[in-house]
Amino acid sequence: MSIKRDLLKNKLFDTRSYATLYINKEDEERVRNEQMGILIDLICDDKHIGGRTELFNFLKKENKAVDLLIKAIGEAKGNKQKLVAACWEADLDCDRYLPLFTGIVIDDDLPIALEAFTTIENMKGASPVPEIELCIKEAMESYPEHADTPKGQLIADLIEVLRKWQ
Repeated sequence: MSIKRDLLKNKLFDTRSYATLYINKEDEERVRNEQMGILIDLICDDKHIGGRTELFNFLKKENKAVDLLIKAIGEAKGNKQKLVAACWEADLDCDRYLPLFTGIVIDDDLPIALEAFTTIENMKGASPVPEIELCIKEAMESYPEHADTPKGQLIADLIEVLRKWQ
């Protein structure tokens, strides 16, 4: 099933919702949550697998969609692995979210951590040096806890990638 860019833009980013001044924060949050639900469905539901290329092209062009995806990752419960994988599969510019993905590598289960690590590997290394150094410090502090596990090797690989960007 093909997903047209205009349909994506209309479903996810109804111009009325961005041109509207909300009287209360709850209304604005409700609209954003609806948009986030649609995005999660488009990425995670296999019935939309045929339209993933169009979806990924859309995500590359719409910064608001990337921000929405990052918010969805932060709040994800069951679909986190697919949402994180979408970042590298769509070749999104996620450099400004390096701390988030570093935290996922360190704190989440191995399959999700692998997706986050792949996202970091595909970054351009354009994060500010102090941010990179903070991520290295965080990874190094967590390494001893995971040293003799596959996760420990992943964290060691993360440190190596981050050091190249210093």
